Amino acid sequence: MLNYLKFATYQIFGFSCSIPKLNKIKKNPDNFTNKEIYDFLHKQAKKSLKLVNINLTINGKENIPNQPVLFICNHSSMLDSFILFASVDRPIGCVVADEPVWRSMPIVSSWAKLTKCVYINRQDNREGIKSINEAANNILKGQSMAIFPEGDLTWVKDPNALISEFRNGALKIAYKAKCPIVPFVIKNSRHTYEGYQPIGKINSKDVEVEFLPPIYEHIENPKVKTTILGESIRKEMIDSINKFNQNI
Repeated sequence: MLNYLKFATYQIFGFSCSIPKLNKIKKNPDNFTNKEIYDFLHKQAKKSLKLVNINLTINGKENIPNQPVLFICNHSSMLDSFILFASVDRPIGCVVADEPVWRSMPIVSSWAKLTKCVYINRQDNREGIKSINEAANNILKGQSMAIFPEGDLTWVKDPNALISEFRNGALKIAYKAKCPIVPFVIKNSRHTYEGYQPIGKINSKDVEVEFLPPIYEHIENPKVKTTILGESIRKEMIDSINKFNQNI
């Protein structure tokens, strides 16, 4: 529980200290680049993980094209968003479930808005399509986006799966933006956070992440079904985890 207390206290401290900068950005947003805005979340995530001795090894950064992309991420831990922000040093926005908890934290939700995070309503198809279009437009304007297409924690959806089945509609973002897809594989994060609630136990672990080679198939062949492409990506990500597990 000590790790959790340190982690939670640092979030309160870090986000509270960010208020002056946040107000400056809100007042004159044109004076700040996307990189300057995103750097706060990037540094906050890195320091947060270091504080609780979650050590990141990052592989495959050379696979990220020099253009906006859609990152497809697996989701085994409540800390995966911190791992994502700590691993990606270019500006990204996240597509996240539209749940009250995200909007109930004023400072966090303000930073989410500034970094072009998109809330998606999974219960309303029409609203979901609007969110997909918004995320695609962000990419077209130069902002990379990231999504966890499993839609929930892997072990909640399927306790026996390394990566559970995707909600393949998430891939439509890349189809509409005509941008590369970069699979982002998080390995050994399952037990970094024990629990499914905002309060849980944080364990110190070595975590490896890998950026797999970019995918252009949907650009070269727009008629390829999202179900087929999604399953192909999922299997590629599972293969990466299996190789990692064999070397432990």
